[in-house]
Amino acid sequence: MRTNSFLLSLAVGASLFSFVAAAADDADALIGKWSVKKVNDQGREVTQTFTIKKGKAIFQMLGAEDRVILYAEGDLKLDKVGPFNAAHFVNVRGGRSADNLQDLDDEYVSVYRLDGDSLTMASFFDKEREQMQPSVDVYHRVKEAAASSTLVIDEVVMADTPQSSTWFVCFEAKVEGVTRRYYVPNKSFDKNQVTIPVALELPQVKPGQKCSFKLQLDDVDEDACGDEADNSSKGEFTVSEKGTQSYKPEDNWRYTIRWHMK
Repeated sequence: MRTNSFLLSLAVGASLFSFVAAAADDADALIGKWSVKKVNDQGREVTQTFTIKKGKAIFQMLGAEDRVILYAEGDLKLDKVGPFNAAHFVNVRGGRSADNLQDLDDEYVSVYRLDGDSLTMASFFDKEREQMQPSVDVYHRVKEAAASSTLVIDEVVMADTPQSSTWFVCFEAKVEGVTRRYYVPNKSFDKNQVTIPVALELPQVKPGQKCSFKLQLDDVDEDACGDEADNSSKGEFTVSEKGTQSYKPEDNWRYTIRWHMK
C-alpha cells in the first residue's frame, strides 16, 4: 500500500499538478494535449502526457510501448501566487488505470511560464514531500491531427472552351480513393463565360491533401464521360478551407475551380 501511495503521489505531484498551472489569461491556450519525456528515479525513460480541458486535467505516465503506468484526474483552480501564475489541483483521483482510481488526500500548487508551444513548470516548491525533490520540467504541446471535413467543389467557371457550339460536360474529382462525379444527362451548355454549379461533396478530407480531377467536354452527350471525349483536362489542387485555382490546358480553353470546406 505504501509503495502504491508513493507512486501515485509521485505521478500526480511531479507531473500532473506541476503541469496544469494556468492563469486565467492562459486557460484557453493550455487546452489540449502536452507531453514530456524524462527518466524516473529507477533510471527508466517514461513519457508523461496531459489532456487539459477547462477546469479539468487528465494525466498519464507511459512506459515502454506506451504502456500506461499511472493515471490521474482532477479539478483545476486557477489564481495567482504573488506575481506568478499558479494552479491548485484538487479533488484528485489516481490509480494504475482509469478504471482503478482512489481519492488522494493532497493538494498541489505550482507555477509556470508559457512560451508558445512550450511550458516550463516548477513543481514541489509548495511544500516538502517524502522522497520528492523540487524540479523544473519543459513540456511540449502535442500537435493534433487536422480534423477531417467535407470538401465541397462549388463550381467550374468556364472562361473559354474549345467547343464552338452546344457541348456537354463531365467532371470527376478524387481525394485518397474517394471519387465523386458531376454529370447530368441532356444538360448542355453553349459558348463561353459559363458557370457550372457542380456542388460535389467529398467526405473525410483534411486541409493539405491533394484533390485530383478530370474535366471532359464533348458535343455528344454520351461521349462526355467516355474515353474518347473531344477535350480532356487533368489537374490537381491542394485542399484548403476555401480556394480557387485556374487552369489552361489548351490555347482556347481556360477554366477556374472554386471550393470550400464544411
